[in-house]
Amino acid sequence: MRNELLAELTLEDLQGESRELAETIGMDAFIKLVDVYGGTGRLYIPQPDTLLIPVRDKKICEQFNGGNIYELAHKWGLSDGYIRKIVKDRLAEIRRTPPTGQLSLDEFV
Repeated sequence: MRNELLAELTLEDLQGESRELAETIGMDAFIKLVDVYGGTGRLYIPQPDTLLIPVRDKKICEQFNGGNIYELAHKWGLSDGYIRKIVKDRLAEIRRTPPTGQLSLDEFV
């Protein structure tokens, strides 16, 4: 019975924050959200900046060339220590790769 009533729910039936949320995500998504999480208090919607950290860090690693930590810190508004933490794996990779034209000891083993 509840699902049948939810299926008949329209935007005009809603008020306040419920209506605002339904307008933002659409009625189908709103009804699914209400059906799954309604009344539980378990739903947390993170801030966009929090969700974007992995994307930002990936971009920083792509832009890192081994010697531009300070430039990246300035560009992204982060400390150079935080940039070092983000690029530590990339830095280790750069250090393991011999410069162009230079032989590595692995080639002689």
